[in-house]
Amino acid sequence: MYLNTAIWAIIIFAAIMVQVLVGTIRTIIMVRGKKSLAMIIGFFEAVIALTISITVISNAVKQGINVYHILAYGAGFSLGLLVGMTISEKITKEILSVNIISKKHSDKIEHILRLNGFGLTCYHGTGKDGDINILNIICKKSDLAKLQSLAYEIDPRALVASHTLEGMKGGFLYDIKSRI
Repeated sequence: MYLNTAIWAIIIFAAIMVQVLVGTIRTIIMVRGKKSLAMIIGFFEAVIALTISITVISNAVKQGINVYHILAYGAGFSLGLLVGMTISEKITKEILSVNIISKKHSDKIEHILRLNGFGLTCYHGTGKDGDINILNIICKKSDLAKLQSLAYEIDPRALVASHTLEGMKGGFLYDIKSRI
């Protein structure tokens, strides 16, 4: 009896993990606007989900659901999300455009970012309280935390705003030796 329960818990864990992993990747691809690929992945996600549902429900009718099956479902779901997000980070290289606005310290932030290898462009503008400098940095998403840390070290009140870029070609990226 215990062996059967353990085997079904493992089956439920693995099946839900695969389903959620596939669903996470499909969602990310869908958000990126790749409709055809999202549809193909969605097809396989639906087939996996239906197979899991039929198998798990038929087993529950025969043997009953116990706490181990529920815990296996939850753990599989969580691990599927983690693995899906990790795979997504590896297969996608999100490029961000980051703007930094500091009322008094933009020159210092510009200097420290350049010393740390970030390429940036400084724009001059006018804000509510007068003239400002807007620092624009193009970087990988994985470098955003370092960039924010450097900026906030100098000015904890700086405005740091980022958005994803699509279809970028050319220019300079932090931590990449050659031009792309």
